[in-house]
Amino acid sequence: MKCLKIIGLLAGLALLHGCAAVPESHKLAYEPQPDVTPVEGASQVAVNVVVEDAREDQRRISHKRHSWGFPMASIHSEEPVEEAVKAAIEQELLARGFGLDGDASVIIQGDITELYSNLHLIDTFFTGKAVGKSTIQLEVRSEADEVLFSREISVAPEHKGLMYQSASNLARPVELAVEETLDELFDDPLFMDALLSDSHVSGIR
Repeated sequence: MKCLKIIGLLAGLALLHGCAAVPESHKLAYEPQPDVTPVEGASQVAVNVVVEDAREDQRRISHKRHSWGFPMASIHSEEPVEEAVKAAIEQELLARGFGLDGDASVIIQGDITELYSNLHLIDTFFTGKAVGKSTIQLEVRSEADEVLFSREISVAPEHKGLMYQSASNLARPVELAVEETLDELFDDPLFMDALLSDSHVSGIR
């Protein structure tokens, strides 16, 4: 029985090994929140979204591993990660009725300090999992540079049951991390209050 377990373990590692020496790129996808409705007053507020990537290696979002666990080929994002995060934030804003304007007085500032996926070779007997690690600082600032909202959001989503080290498998926790971060952000009533706080200029409040 012990011999069978060892054989199974080696077989699982062989499956997960895949082409671990071949680097790949992946276009990050974003799945917006469902059933979103316009927010009262949002149509009279324009927002400028600015996202910066403070990570040391700004293109890499994951890497493959050898069967023995040491890092191999990198997984890179096809587009700058900050652009993908910015586009996701803007998509959620538009869904709620906000306008977008690069010169708007209401500014959402996002700073990416961590956004990465690590492969764990053994999850179950024959599979592995990829685990995300993400930390993004988000602020809402006024035209006078007053901080109206500030929050650091950290998430660690998992993508389980991996049978092969592909770019899509290893990048999936990064996509999930962006989605979970924006779920938390847009579900925070203080964030929405900050976006609407300048709306008195338009006579709404």
